[in-house]
Amino acid sequence: MSFTADIYSGILSDISAGSSQAFPFAMRLVKFDNDIMIAFAVNIATRMRSAFLSVTSEAPKSRFPHWKGVEIETVTLPAYGIDKPFVGLSQLPNSASDIFEIVVEDLRSRLETAENTEESLSVIIRVLTKWKEFFAADKELLMSEERQQGLYGELLFLSECLDSQGLEAVPHWAGSEDETHDFYFGSHAVEVKTTSAQAPYFARISSEYQLDNSDIPGKLFLRFYALRRSRSGGEKLPERIAAIRSRLCEDVSVLQKFDEKLKKYGYFDEAADSYTVGYYQRDLYCFAVDNGFPKIIKEAVPLGVADITYRVNIMLCMPYAQDIKSVFEVLKGGA
Repeated sequence: MSFTADIYSGILSDISAGSSQAFPFAMRLVKFDNDIMIAFAVNIATRMRSAFLSVTSEAPKSRFPHWKGVEIETVTLPAYGIDKPFVGLSQLPNSASDIFEIVVEDLRSRLETAENTEESLSVIIRVLTKWKEFFAADKELLMSEERQQGLYGELLFLSECLDSQGLEAVPHWAGSEDETHDFYFGSHAVEVKTTSAQAPYFARISSEYQLDNSDIPGKLFLRFYALRRSRSGGEKLPERIAAIRSRLCEDVSVLQKFDEKLKKYGYFDEAADSYTVGYYQRDLYCFAVDNGFPKIIKEAVPLGVADITYRVNIMLCMPYAQDIKSVFEVLKGGA
């Protein structure tokens, strides 16, 4: 549970126990070493969340980016006897509490690491602008389980690439860039697929282009992971991300590039607590997608047919199986 989620959970417990007599809010004030303060609040009647962030000067309401589900304005907190303004964020009816908490947690983490109180307002506006742009793009803050599993599979392969190529592997990951394939290595490409179903295994192919090697000057490979999903064990997505970050920390620029790719994919650290599914690896395969490989390609699709999705039986791909070490030799420019 994040710091913010834990605070709100504690306030709600106090309200339920009847130990909070304040009205209309039950609140907790946190002060950081840089003297920036945040008051976390819950409306006792409605259970709606609010957060009040200290700033050194007032700002007009028009300066704050707004989006549906949140009210943002400058306020004071007379209950605490503090003679300084606060930027107040309040959850509106019919909005999700967990999403509000994720935004507040992002604000909290940025404000806690700010140099001084004078930075508070600019940090708040910067973070709110980021979230306004995110929500304006109509993106989902929490990835579906299918998308989580897809990202986990790509990160498994990225980990293998780090073993083979070191930090130079990160720029080859294109899964967040809306490219046709998940990884590009010069003239070669790799498509990553996963399944959490039991054998016989199938790879779900989402278009007639994914296994079409006609536009790849070099080799196209399919890396396939058979996984078991679990609510009680296994490696969770945030754990795999943390393991990769620990390997990248020696190069700040590479780590920043990795984090940027994660955000483009749709992963935000503030939502890490929501990803509770664990994964165990059952089987893994690698195939060369040659001309005889079972697939549907663009030139074989009749005129007027669109939105092609299909499944490939992994057992029928075995004649094209490759040793992963030899595949990495090809990806590194070997024969």
